[in-house]
Amino acid sequence: MAIKLTKHHIGGELISILTRGMYQDPRDTLREYVQNGVDANAQVIDIKVRGNSIIIEDDGSGMDEATMLKAIRVGISDKNPTLDVGFRGIGIYSSFHLCDSLHIYSKSKKESPHVLVFDFKGMRDVLEQQQNARIEEDFSGDELVDLQTLLEKHIELNNIDVAEFQKDVGTRVEMINIDPAFFRSLSRFEEVADYLRQVVPLHFDQGKFKWAKLIETEIRNMCKEHNAEFSLIELTLQVESRVEKLYRPYGDNLFETEPLKPKFRPVKNKNYFFGVAWGSLNSTRNKISDRDLRGFLVRKQGFAIGKRSDIAKYFGRTTYFDRYIGEIIIVHPDLLPNAARTDFEISPIRALFFEALSEVATTYNEQANQYQEFTKGDEDLDESINVLKQLEASISFQAENLEQLIEAIVKVRGLREQLKGRLKRKGLREERRKEAENVVKSAEALEKEIQNFINKARKGGKTSGEKSPEMKSLERIKKLPDVKPRKEDRIPENLSELFNILGLSMSLDVKKALEVIDEKFIQATANSRADYLLIMKSLKEELEDMINGE
Repeated sequence: MAIKLTKHHIGGELISILTRGMYQDPRDTLREYVQNGVDANAQVIDIKVRGNSIIIEDDGSGMDEATMLKAIRVGISDKNPTLDVGFRGIGIYSSFHLCDSLHIYSKSKKESPHVLVFDFKGMRDVLEQQQNARIEEDFSGDELVDLQTLLEKHIELNNIDVAEFQKDVGTRVEMINIDPAFFRSLSRFEEVADYLRQVVPLHFDQGKFKWAKLIETEIRNMCKEHNAEFSLIELTLQVESRVEKLYRPYGDNLFETEPLKPKFRPVKNKNYFFGVAWGSLNSTRNKISDRDLRGFLVRKQGFAIGKRSDIAKYFGRTTYFDRYIGEIIIVHPDLLPNAARTDFEISPIRALFFEALSEVATTYNEQANQYQEFTKGDEDLDESINVLKQLEASISFQAENLEQLIEAIVKVRGLREQLKGRLKRKGLREERRKEAENVVKSAEALEKEIQNFINKARKGGKTSGEKSPEMKSLERIKKLPDVKPRKEDRIPENLSELFNILGLSMSLDVKKALEVIDEKFIQATANSRADYLLIMKSLKEELEDMINGE
């Protein structure tokens, strides 16, 4: 038997329940209103925080009277879910608990401007009175206000003069009389700016990030190849007198020395193009210093979906994940964000996307592993050259000291075998392979010379030959390549900083324990500050190898 419902079956409390559940961070409401502007094809959006109010203004297509009437609907939207991010018909109410009233001014090309006025305080007062009456058991369920009545009594749509909204097209959202408890977090410039930099589709900062232009260009071109669009907005934030144009939060300063040129990967399988991944690897074997920006962030049409840590599991080794800064830009129309923007809706295409993401993650892991192998190869080769030069310079003075000669030949053999191993497993950059082969030959020549010294020392004789040992050493030294000065990885100043660089979590108690260990056992054994830093450097390298499973 079919059930006939009336408006009294949907209580006004629903609006409070939905907004509290979906928008737990007050800053989420800024995202929602920016999102509405983006869905209206806005290119420029301004946010102004002053007094106890917030104004968000965009240059989008605006709304006519009919569209504004549709905007007040709950859970109903004409927006295309495959094209628009905000398509659930809830976002306009995201400030329900934050402010006393919401005014939305808008004008389309074909009509004069209108204003929608939401009396949120009036709505909340009604719901609060009902709740108090229910607690006192002085109210029946049949007397509760329904959602339709609640909205009808507290929302108005009015025509306004052009003087009140002078833009040709666009929308202005005004949150009036914001609750002080919420306004504190909404009026802290850096907190709001950091949030917006992460979650909305801003441009990359070409003045601070050397790869900014390249990334925008490559993503746009790759999307164009698959008939998809990649759009960004200009957003200016003003809090009282401070005004700043915002960009994505990436800069060269986040990397140890400089960011490596980003790698771009299409996220796709045989049948679907989901989007584009980009990732810039740290130029040292360290994790990105800013924990909030380590790894990859998923974005749909520029808006953040979840947190970076949410997808770390698809990369397997978080050590490599944390050495990148990057994004997964999703443009596929059927991958729909869930209501809270923490993930995509469960669907077969979602499963296919994460399968494709795993394959992309593998390529970034391989790049990080190869880069690590090559940088360690550079270090090993440079160290081998320096050690060989030192041995060549001193070996003639050790010609009759059997013990020193044996130590020297063991060291040379170790260096030779290490380099031969790297050459065999292709653990050196192609441009340095020839260099390494020559160093191996020099090591073999020095090994032969030392062996000759050893044989003579055992017989108690003296070395002889056409050339002096010093002359032969000098000739071999000349054949060895010069070692270019290399930027060293950051050496931690103390044990706590070491743990932080390695991305190892520390509670307050652990940090205090490390400070005691550092003072009592490491600093106490070091002969000088320089000696202490060498210990820190060595400890860092050993822990890195342990973490990397080497």
